[in-house]
Amino acid sequence: MLRFLLNCCLLFLIFACGNNEDTFVSKVNDTDKKVQIGSPKVDSAALTEALPAVSVKGKKGKLLMSCIGNYQLTAIEASVGANGMFDYIKEDGVWNATGSAISDGMRESYTINLDKKSIAELNGLTIEIDNNLNVRVFLNEESLIEIPYDEFQLRFELKNNGKDYIPLPEKLEKSTTFSGFYLYLMASDRITNRNMKKLDLLDLNTDVALLRYNQKEVQFELNLFQGECCDNSLYIFKK
Repeated sequence: MLRFLLNCCLLFLIFACGNNEDTFVSKVNDTDKKVQIGSPKVDSAALTEALPAVSVKGKKGKLLMSCIGNYQLTAIEASVGANGMFDYIKEDGVWNATGSAISDGMRESYTINLDKKSIAELNGLTIEIDNNLNVRVFLNEESLIEIPYDEFQLRFELKNNGKDYIPLPEKLEKSTTFSGFYLYLMASDRITNRNMKKLDLLDLNTDVALLRYNQKEVQFELNLFQGECCDNSLYIFKK
């Protein structure tokens, strides 16, 4: 009877565990028998989603891999003409904006009233780094800038040399990636007028865009400016 019960238990273990990779050895009637035991299954789809979809070997790729995700606009700093300045900042989920100008030798500040449309645009401007390490700038889910991942160069689309644009580093070129604590991703004056107008929330008539990642401040910075003049704005994005 004892032998019969042991054989029944052995059969139960075999059928209950099903097809698995791990085994243990059971000794019944002094005979070694291998019985499969269950092991936790790994969700391969979830694992794949969490990993970058490209081979990452270089410094740039490793940095972008650590940045995968979405970034929200948190501030704008701008200078206009000879002395105009604007500051937009989002604190505790609320946008506030001020401007200032020099009058009679003194800088005077004022409050800028933001309507619902302006606030929606400020909240809708975002940056995304996807699992392929591509970088995109969105306004309310519409992609306005796309930068495919390239380990060895930035998206460089300038009619003139970098030194001809005052806000740009003098030695900026296509092969530039890291300089100081910045990772440069794009320098372009070929963004369509339609897309540039949507990006330029302060309506400064900018025509050049520079996108970089600031390792020191842990933020993306979109610099929009006029290539032949003075107006300049810096958009700051954080997670």
